[in-house]
Amino acid sequence: MGAATVLVAEDDPDIRELFTMALESAGASVVAVTSGGEALEALRKDRFDLLVTDMWMPNISGLDLCKALRADPATAKLPILMLSAYGRMRGREEAMMVGATEYMTKPIRPSVLVSKADALLGGRLVARDA
Repeated sequence: MGAATVLVAEDDPDIRELFTMALESAGASVVAVTSGGEALEALRKDRFDLLVTDMWMPNISGLDLCKALRADPATAKLPILMLSAYGRMRGREEAMMVGATEYMTKPIRPSVLVSKADALLGGRLVARDA
C-alpha cells in the first residue's frame, strides 16, 4: 500500500499551507485546493483516501461538498474530516448530519490533525510527531 492521498479543501492560505505541511511530513501525498468547487473537480479526476475540509468556504461550503460526495456512489464511503473555526453549538451535529466522518474545531495543532487523519486512514501515516 502506497502513501495515503489526502485532499485538503481550505480557503485560508495559511491554514491550508500548515495542514499540507503537517500531513506531508507524516507521509501523506497531499493535494490542496481553495474551495469546495475545486475539491469536487479534484475528486472527479483523482482518487483520495481522505478529505479534510473547512466547513465554511465561499460558493460551495464544506457542508454542501459533503452532501454531494455522499450522494455519489464513487465517493460515498470517502472518510471526511470537517473542520470549523466557528464555535457553533451545533457544528458537530451539522457536519454529521451531512455525512462527515469526524468533526474538529479550529484552531487545531498540526500534531492533533495528523493523529486524527492517521486514525481515519487506519494507521497509514508513517510519522506521528508532526
